[in-house]
Amino acid sequence: MIDLKKYNWTKGGNVFTAGFAWSGETFFTGQDFVALIQNNCTDFEQFKKLAGELNGQFSIVVEKENEIWAICSISWTYPLFYINSNSRLAISDRPESLFGKEEQPEIDEFAASYFLQFGVTPFERTLNKSINQVLPGELVVLQKNEDKAKSHFLAEKAKNSTETKTTLEIANHLTLVFESYYEHIKERQVLLPLTRGYDSRLLACLLAELGHKKVLCATWGRANNSEKSTAQKVAKQLGLRYQFIEYNEALINGFQEDPTFIDYVQFSAHLSSMPYLQDYFAIKHLIENKLVDQDTVAFPGHPGDFLRGSHFKDSLMNLQPSELGKTVSEAFGTSYPSIKQFRSELQEYLNQRFFEEQNLSPAKAYDFWDLQERQSKFISNSNQVYTFFGVDVLMPLFDRKSLQFFSSIDARNKNRERLYNKALEDHFFKKHKVDFELKQISDQESPKLQALKNRLIKVAPHQLKTVYYPMNDSIFYREITNQLRQNIKMKHPVKPHSFNAYIVQWYLNFLASQTK
Repeated sequence: MIDLKKYNWTKGGNVFTAGFAWSGETFFTGQDFVALIQNNCTDFEQFKKLAGELNGQFSIVVEKENEIWAICSISWTYPLFYINSNSRLAISDRPESLFGKEEQPEIDEFAASYFLQFGVTPFERTLNKSINQVLPGELVVLQKNEDKAKSHFLAEKAKNSTETKTTLEIANHLTLVFESYYEHIKERQVLLPLTRGYDSRLLACLLAELGHKKVLCATWGRANNSEKSTAQKVAKQLGLRYQFIEYNEALINGFQEDPTFIDYVQFSAHLSSMPYLQDYFAIKHLIENKLVDQDTVAFPGHPGDFLRGSHFKDSLMNLQPSELGKTVSEAFGTSYPSIKQFRSELQEYLNQRFFEEQNLSPAKAYDFWDLQERQSKFISNSNQVYTFFGVDVLMPLFDRKSLQFFSSIDARNKNRERLYNKALEDHFFKKHKVDFELKQISDQESPKLQALKNRLIKVAPHQLKTVYYPMNDSIFYREITNQLRQNIKMKHPVKPHSFNAYIVQWYLNFLASQTK
């Protein structure tokens, strides 16, 4: 069974495509994309070779007599889910369609614990024991009379990051990649989520440089949001329209009972990723007030932080395999209080996936985990809010060429981050006179000091920690999650301002209520 209804799929014969891709320098979408796949799927090796060369935001499904081939690009823009067992062979972009109305879904307990910790389910697993997901950058082969899919990961193994680049080389690369995406938006309005950070400011400069006037820069959150003032100044300097959407009690009141919100949760979470609430109220407001429409294309700045290597710490070079689970939890976790049994199971699982099956170094495993589990399945999945409201999404920074380009640059001692930032400052921000109020790179904290702080945080009483941590977050998450917590008993996060810990608990409760 092939059930593809959530996204805008193009069908031709036995081929289904969503999104767009470049093969070499040639751009394909719609029926041209379908024709490209049809001409290259006579046999599996031919198809696999083409798939390994494609760059873009896409998913592909090919139906064969006794098999289904499926790919999701590394951006994971159009997630796919499947069942591959001796009795069933099915794929869909809506996991809930893969089990019948009378069927009681069985929760994967380890996946649920992992979800509470990271906001996503582990690797190909979902919260339903019977359903798997196609991973970012993965080609899977589903076969009749087989109980497990065959996986082919198409992304190249990470190189040793020892190269250096000049700031001009970085600026030229970013410009060329951006221009290749820009060619295909024509005269459409661009929605640019603008903050005081580097990545959205870079996209604003590039749009201004190319003379694109139909741009709406927008920032949202609490009235005194720290990003608002700088973002407004950047937009004004570049001659771009600006809008601030204030999050307040009137905007969010009773949202959890709104049928639109329930539909959004089912659309965006798909049994595997936390429903992202940070942008939901803003996009809904922009649509309802006709500030954007379905001819608008959104340009989020993901994953600029990953490209610049801001996630990389020098201490990772000495990371031991036995420390990977603890390290990713501390760096990327929701701060949900985990138990010893789960921490042990997590480490065992990561040992198997990274050190037994792939033989990666701990530092490379950390990098791989960040790209797949966080950047693609968590951060990029936040873009589902645009798709839900009918707005297309382009991510010029989430480009395969860029991932390859920046992964080759030495990230030690914040080298890659300093180079990236300096390239943007020298070749874009100064040129357009928006080189003001820039965030500075913070020095790396001593691992021993960080370990001591983590131990103190764990034992401190919750009320004391609310004094230490800033609870009036810029997004209004405290008030949003307070509404989700009504009538539901939840555990407090170890760090009380880690509001995602409440959202993941709410979602598991929501799923349980849907099956009653």
